[in-house]
Amino acid sequence: MFPRIWVYIIAGIAAAALLAWFVNDQRNIGGTAEREKQVKANAQFVVNARKGAVDFDTCDLAGGLYDFAKGTCELP
Repeated sequence: MFPRIWVYIIAGIAAAALLAWFVNDQRNIGGTAEREKQVKANAQFVVNARKGAVDFDTCDLAGGLYDFAKGTCELP
């Protein structure tokens, strides 16, 4: 029927495909977690900026306009 080598080749290809799927799935899980963490940090920054709890440098790095008279950061 089939020579024994073909069984090993098919099993090797299946194992490689399973490993590639697993690695890709783990990368997606890690990427999602990092994105969620960044969104949470950005939301917290916006809350702090609205309260005026940031300094000039932080406001400038975020792309906002610091109002020295009010001591607040105006975000676009």
